[in-house]
Amino acid sequence: MRRAKKNRRVTVLLLIAGVIVLPGFVLAQRTDWRSEVDHVVQLADSLSLHSQYTFHLNKFDRKNRSIRETWHYTLHGQEVIIFEVHYFIDSLEHDEVYYLDNGQLVCMEEYEISNPFTDDDEIVWGTVGFFSGQSLRQRISMGKPDYTKGSFNEWDTYKKFRGRYKELTENRTLMERNNKDAIFAP
Repeated sequence: MRRAKKNRRVTVLLLIAGVIVLPGFVLAQRTDWRSEVDHVVQLADSLSLHSQYTFHLNKFDRKNRSIRETWHYTLHGQEVIIFEVHYFIDSLEHDEVYYLDNGQLVCMEEYEISNPFTDDDEIVWGTVGFFSGQSLRQRISMGKPDYTKGSFNEWDTYKKFRGRYKELTENRTLMERNNKDAIFAP
């Protein structure tokens, strides 16, 4: 009789420990934001090698210089999974890349490159931000950014992303309405 009670206690303790510990392991696996971001980036890069849409926007900067932005985007199903905007000002190339998961920003890259048409090109500055649940989780920077662009903080980053995403959706609708086809890479 004592042995049965002891076995029951051990079983109950194991059950309680399992109920407490097991959800922690499951939650830890589910909230590994780096793995989720890595998966989206790999998928987006793979898809963009096969097909992407391209369009151009002509704009003026604050100094009234004409800028031609080149936009590339790739779809996963009907959703945009990656889009890139690049343009030139004088001898500097500016490049912005946004990776999305169900319309939410998961990674943003921004670079300024000098002498992009020569073998001596160099990254003047660059920054990469990783996001999870609309929160900046990690940021990596190199070089010295032009301070007129502002800082890479959560609010400014999301504001810039939302503005760019709005431009993309407006022009994507126009482009797809005109029955433009995807550009297929070899």
